[in-house]
Amino acid sequence: MFFNKKKESPTGLLSEPRELHYIFAHQGVRQTCIDNPLQFFSIIASEEQRKYLAWMWDTCAKYAKKPPKDLRVDDVEVTTCRIQNYPAAILKMPQARAVAEAHYVAAVLMFNSENEPPPGNVGIRYFTLECGINTDSSLRTVFCEWTDDRHRNFGDGPKAEIEAFMQAIADLLPA
Repeated sequence: MFFNKKKESPTGLLSEPRELHYIFAHQGVRQTCIDNPLQFFSIIASEEQRKYLAWMWDTCAKYAKKPPKDLRVDDVEVTTCRIQNYPAAILKMPQARAVAEAHYVAAVLMFNSENEPPPGNVGIRYFTLECGINTDSSLRTVFCEWTDDRHRNFGDGPKAEIEAFMQAIADLLPA
C-alpha cells in the first residue's frame, strides 16, 4: 500500500545512527581514554594498536543490539600526532551514514612537554566531528567535545577532513 512505503531521505542518510558506530565513537573510546589516558596513548601508538582497537570494538559490540554487518574495526584509521604540542590520537571512523555518527574522534593528552614524562593524573580532552543536517536538508558537520558526561555542541564544524578537524581542536587548546 502507498501509506506503508518508507520515504527515502533527501540526504541519503539513515534515519538513525548505527548503534555500534555511535557507541564506539561516543562512549567506548572516550571511556577507555578517561579510565587510563597514559595506557590509551601508549598502546594506541604501539604495535598493539590494532589489537587494542579490536578489543574496544568487540566490547562496544556487546552493547549494540544489532551490530551492522557493514561496520568493521579494520575501517577505523588512527593518526597519532601533536596538536599545539599536545599528544593526540585521531580516529577516522567508518563512513558516517546518519546524523550523530562521527567522521572523526580525537583524544588529546593535556600535557605539553616533549622532554618530561607526564604525571600520573594527566587528563584528556575528547572531541568529535559528527555528521549533521541543516534545516534545508543539506549536509553539514557538527564539532563537539565531551566533558565529563556532558556533550558540548559547538555548532557547525569544519570539513570532514583531518587537517580541518585538527585546526578546530587547536583553536580550543591553550597555547
